[in-house]
Parts: sequence; structure tokens; C-alpha cells
Amino acid sequence: MNKTFELWDKIFTTKQFDPKLDLHFITADEIKAISNAEPRILAKMDSSADLPPIFKKHGYFLLPVKNGRYAIVRGNGFHQLEATSVVQNHVSRIKFPLTTAGRGSSEMQYLDYSFNSGALESVLGKQPLYQSIRGREYSKAFKFSVDKTLLEVASVQLEVDSGLEGEDSIVLIEAKIDNPEDFIIRQLFYPYNHFKIVSPEKTIVPVFFTYEPATKTYNFWIYEIPDTSNYNSIRLREVKSLRILSEHEIGLEDIKPRGVAYKDLIPQANDINKIIELVFKVSEGTNNYRDVASYFEFDERQSSYYREAAEALGLVVSEDGKYQLTNIAKELVQLPADKRNLYFAELLAGFNLVKNALESLKAKGTLQQADMEKLIAKSSNLTGSTIPRRAGSLMAWMRWMSEATGSFSIEDDGFRLSK
Repeated sequence: MNKTFELWDKIFTTKQFDPKLDLHFITADEIKAISNAEPRILAKMDSSADLPPIFKKHGYFLLPVKNGRYAIVRGNGFHQLEATSVVQNHVSRIKFPLTTAGRGSSEMQYLDYSFNSGALESVLGKQPLYQSIRGREYSKAFKFSVDKTLLEVASVQLEVDSGLEGEDSIVLIEAKIDNPEDFIIRQLFYPYNHFKIVSPEKTIVPVFFTYEPATKTYNFWIYEIPDTSNYNSIRLREVKSLRILSEHEIGLEDIKPRGVAYKDLIPQANDINKIIELVFKVSEGTNNYRDVASYFEFDERQSSYYREAAEALGLVVSEDGKYQLTNIAKELVQLPADKRNLYFAELLAGFNLVKNALESLKAKGTLQQADMEKLIAKSSNLTGSTIPRRAGSLMAWMRWMSEATGSFSIEDDGFRLSK
């Protein structure tokens, strides 16, 4: 069982909470004393997947009600994320490259880009908007109910990923990478109540934002909270999904193979975004296989696949059990997102099999899984079911290249050269 889950079992037992009651309180000091763990880590339950089994068993979830004090309350604490809409294209209003954009792999880089490109104003139908709120502050006092349980909140630490202000509205955004199944309503409900008090004359617009790296899609769920005294009154106004295009698209001829450490690698790591994220995590200090496996929730074998791919690309070296970035990787992490994609695509094209696959795509105009399997069989000693498995990984690499550069398109179970 997850260590955090075990600690919550211990807390419930020690405090002797009566499961017949709808409400209990606990302080950060009590959590620390019983668990000997950091309270803020144990209290982090951003989605129902983070909810410990002891909470699920009794129908509880956790809410901060004062700095250092929490309510364990019975009710539905989470909102199911609605299905995304048909993806529309938005042409960026930026007429020059933002050399500092996309430096990292966090959701804030993409949220900032959606604002700078004009996509966010287009989605909301409000302009101009000005970035005026970000970071932590303490909430005003307000009251609300979860089902029949009344709670009073005061001086709770809030953190808004991004707050924008227009002439008649304030937009509050919670941002994530990839789409969770649900999110804790508190992340929008608390800031909404706080800023409703701070600026009662303006319309408060709560927005849940995600960026999907695999498809380069920006998703915006725009909500309403018609009753500030009802925790579960949140409801969807609309959801919009965009792909942000620049004026300068990448062609297949622009992908020029770079030298890589092991040209003959036949990959077992099939998620390019995780390889890129591994490079960023190493740059931030996650520098051994145990920490990498823990961060990605990999087993040891999976962890070795991604380390092997990063080494083969010439991005990471391992010395005395510690991962270090090469000069190539240091250059990669400094690039803006659009240039980083082309740079990484050129690294992938340095592998013999990827280079041969791209040449086949140029020659035939299409590329299928069967074509990739033939390339592997011709250039390696692999046999049997190993060939389609490795071909699947290479097709995943090609799929990333298609989505990241737009130089060829995905079609059925293969690829087609863009006109």
C-alpha cells in the first residue's frame, strides 16, 4: 500500500474518528506528531486517485479551513472532468519567436504561451486581459456547505496558477499537464470565493486548463459557481480545445539527422515525452535510477529503458550511479518549445532505423507498421514477437515526430507524407 495511505490509516486509528459523524477536524501539528511526515504532503489530494482508502471507505475528503487546520468532511469533494471538444486551430498572434518560452516541462510554460499567443483571450471571448494574480496569498473568511455540513474558512493559503483581469472580469486558472479524470473542487472554489469578496463588482471566471504533450492540445474548461455557499454548485459553461499554430511550419526536409551516441539502437522506451521529461528531471537533480523510477512510477526495468534511450541520444551519461546531462542536453533544455521539438526530432532522425523510416516515407508517401517491421528484420538479428514490439516503439517515436513537427500526418495505423 502507498506509504501516505498507511499513514492516514494510522492517523484515523490514533484519533479514533467516529465514522458515523460527517465532520472531524485535525491540525497540521497533529498530523506531524502521529505520522512523523510532512503535513502538506499528506494533505495533497488533488484528485480522487490521491484519496486514501480510509477516506473512500467512509466517504470523506480533506479541506483546509484555517492555516494549519483541516476538516475531514463527508461528501463529494471532486468534479469529474468533462470530455474535451473538437480541436480547433488558433494561429498565434506572436510575430517573432519567444526565446524564453517553453524552457521547462511544466504546465505554466504552456499556460503562459496560451496567453501570449492570444489563444486564452480568444477562448474566453474577453480582451484585453492582463496577468495580475499568481502565487500564494491567504484567503478572506467565507462560509459554505458540503451537503448538510457547514464549514467556515479563514486565512487558508491559496495558490492560483494564473489570474487575469479584464475591465469587467477576473479569470482564475488551475493548470495541469495531461487530463486527470477529476480534480478537487477546492482548487477553483476557494479562489472564486476569495476574489468574489476582493472584487465584488467583477465577474469571476474559474477555468481548469490542461496541456496534452502527446497531441500538443490546449484544453480549457470554463466553469460557473452560481452559489458561493454550496461547494458542489460548480457547473460547466463550456469546454474548448485548441492547437496553437505558428506562421512557420516544419517540413520533412527540415529534419536533418544529428549525430547520436548509438545509431543502431532499437528502442524499448516508447514515450518520447517521458524521455524529454527525464532530461529535465536530471537537470533539476533527479539523478539516479531509484529517483527516476519513483518519479515516473516505473519498475526498474522500465527505468532502464528510458535511461538507455536518453544515453543513446547522447543526452545523459551515467557516472558512479549518477546521471549527468551532456552538452547536447544542456542546449536542449535551454531551447524554446518550438525549436526544442525540431532539435529533438533531428536527434531521433540520427538513429539508423528512424532515418531509414523517414527515407521510406519520402519515397513511398506512406509508412505502416509492417514497413517498420521489415526495416528491423533487415537490419538486426531480432526474431519472433520481439520485432513487432520494437516496431511499435519506433512507430510511437514517429507518431511523436508527426505531432511535434507537423511534417507528416498520422493516418489509420501508419503515416502519410503531408502535401
